[in-house]
Amino acid sequence: MSRESRYLPVARRDLAEARRSRLFWGAFGLLFLLVVPSFWSMVTGLHAVENAAPAAVRAVGRIPGYLSTYLFLLVAALGYAAVASERESGGVRLLLSLSATRRDVLAGKLLARSVLLALVVGALLMLLGGLVAFGRGSLPVAGFGAVSVWVVVYALCWTAFATGLSAAFASQYRALAAVAGTYIVLAWNAPVWKAVLEPGLRAALPPDLHGYVPALNPTISLGFVAEWLLAALTPATSETGLGPTMISAGVVLFVAIVGPLVGYRLFQGADLG
Repeated sequence: MSRESRYLPVARRDLAEARRSRLFWGAFGLLFLLVVPSFWSMVTGLHAVENAAPAAVRAVGRIPGYLSTYLFLLVAALGYAAVASERESGGVRLLLSLSATRRDVLAGKLLARSVLLALVVGALLMLLGGLVAFGRGSLPVAGFGAVSVWVVVYALCWTAFATGLSAAFASQYRALAAVAGTYIVLAWNAPVWKAVLEPGLRAALPPDLHGYVPALNPTISLGFVAEWLLAALTPATSETGLGPTMISAGVVLFVAIVGPLVGYRLFQGADLG
């Protein structure tokens, strides 16, 4: 049996289960209610400003800010229990008995959760783009497309982190604590980052590299990279240079790699008794 034929059944089974998750759809409903009405109010309230980008461009630039915090709630709800719930219930032993390896289980979970997340977030972004077009009479298609792709990539990276890390734990609550705790430690406006990590990085790096410190925080990357992309494709401006932007994107990709790597390493050596 090929590797592909082993992890795809796991992915199909998990996608069907994830689609029925009340927690996930509850998180999405909360995201929808918190973002869409306030975003529409902002779009219709924008006014022309001299020497500034058109209102439609500025509205698109606000999308990452409206989604940043709430998007992680959706990611956490989708990913934290992906493998941990199977380990807790004993269902992982059934999956392993059907010729799947632990790597196949994790790969299938990652694929299923990523597909569902991309579909849901993509649909939400299309709605927000439609609100901009309807409210402002136009939509900067290239800028909106680039920002939307980055938002989906950012969400997928954190989904990979949460799903991968869930494999390290036999308890859903421990997995949730690990996923949420990581985000809370790194959150740009949280005490740990502002009082410890950011000052520590500035002290460790030469003064001419201090401008790169914000780019090292993966929770800031959503707006950081989106701002640069929008400025590259529209009349919008950005204070972010190409170097910090590339580092910021690289940090998020690192998050997407380290979660599954750590999770798989611990999952591989775990006693599933």
